[in-house]
Order: sequence, then structure tokens, then C-alpha cells
Amino acid sequence: MDADRINEAIVTGIGETGIPRVDRQRLIDLYGESEGSVLAERVVAMVQEAVAMPIEWGDMTLAEGVNNIMGRFSQLHPELSPEALQEIGRCVGWNLR
Repeated sequence: MDADRINEAIVTGIGETGIPRVDRQRLIDLYGESEGSVLAERVVAMVQEAVAMPIEWGDMTLAEGVNNIMGRFSQLHPELSPEALQEIGRCVGWNLR
């Protein structure tokens, strides 16, 4: 799947949610049942991958911990845009808090 499409789906699927989450229905509404479902699963999988990353907290704050995780996640996924990483980071922060 095209990196631009994934980035767009991440920003669109998470970006307008008050509580950070993947809005599957929004993706289906925008891209149609078939493509929207595939994109939703891909975005959910990426968020789950980021949330599951291990971290040594030490004396890090929540924000520092999220930045640590997202820095490592961005190295694993260099195709992701800064905007997409920010939206995934919102989900990571919400899950860690």
C-alpha cells in the first residue's frame, strides 16, 4: 500500500477524535468499505505496534516517554510523515497515561 495513502489514513482516522483512537467508520466512509477496512486495520496495527514498544522509564515524564517511543518507532517506519507520527503518538500517550 502506498505510503502517502497510509499517512493520510492515519491523520484522517485519528486526527479528529477527541480521545485519541482510530475511527474505523470514518475511514470506511471516506475510502469505501473495502479500502477503508484495509486501511483501518493497517492503522490499528501500527498504533498497537507503537503502544507495545518497551520502554525503560527511569525518571522520564509521560511526554518524554512518548517522545522516546515515537523516536524509535519513526526509525522502524521512516515512510511515516511527521503528522502521522504525531497522531500515533497521541494514541500512545493516551494509552500510557
